[in-house]
Formats: sequence, C-alpha cells, structure tokens
Amino acid sequence: MNIWLSNIIRFVLCISLQVLLFNNLNIYGICTPYIYILFLVSLPIELPRWAELLIGAATGLVMDVFCSSIGVHMSACVLLSYLRPLLINLFVQDKERLSGDVDIDKIGLQPYINILAILTVAHHIMMFTVESGSASMWWLTLIRIVASSILSFVIMIGYELLRRR
Repeated sequence: MNIWLSNIIRFVLCISLQVLLFNNLNIYGICTPYIYILFLVSLPIELPRWAELLIGAATGLVMDVFCSSIGVHMSACVLLSYLRPLLINLFVQDKERLSGDVDIDKIGLQPYINILAILTVAHHIMMFTVESGSASMWWLTLIRIVASSILSFVIMIGYELLRRR
C-alpha cells in the first residue's frame, strides 16, 4: 500500500477511535487514554523535520477542534513531534537500514518501548500542564499525568503487539 495512503488511514483511524471511544473513557475524572499520539509516533522516519512538526501541529489542531480545547493538544503534539527524531537517534543504533514507518519490527521491541514511553509521558506532561493553567492543584495534575500515561502506554503497546502477530 502507498505510504501516504496508509498514513492517512492511520490518521483517520486514530483520531476516530480517540474522539468516539477513548475520550468517553474517563476513569474517575482522572485517567483518560490518549492513543491518537500513536499516529505521530509511527510516522515515516524519512520525513523532513518541518513536515513532522507541521503534521504534529495539524494533528493537535484537529484534536483541539474535536475536544473543544484551545491549543492544549496542539502544543503537546508539537512537543512530541520535536522530540521523536531525537529519541530515534538516541535509541536506534542501526539507522542506515531504517525506512518507512516506525514500528516494533523495524527498530526492535526495547527501543520502541523506550521511545513510546518517553513520548507518551512528554505529551501528557505538556498537555495536562497547559490544561491546568496553574500550579495550585499540582498534585492532581501529577496524578492525571501518571495515570493517563500508564493507561495510554498499555493500550498502545498492546495494540502494537497484537498488530505484530
């Protein structure tokens, strides 16, 4: 399948699942999984830096529109898109053979887990910090970051392991 078509399908699928299913899965008002970031993590490695940041901003903007938030998802997605190439360079040793989308089969299980975990936590830190707007309830923001990061990571890594089979 064409790489552009597969990424468009992945984008529509991730955003649709997030908006229709996972946004409604709010556990005790604290924990909400954000799986749409899997689209950004899985983008092709060959993308120019500017294109990756633009796709991240557009993805965040789409989520902001659907979630009625102003810049919360966009800022977190731009941060994720900025950090992704840095983490790929840090954790993936054999960069010469890499092409196409980032997944477990191409970069290995341990580097994929490291990259996905760090990007998930960074995204959630930025998103919940911007969303809270103040430091008065920092402990609640910290609980939301930890709980949502764990749930999001477990769902995304579970999906990737099932898809791999």
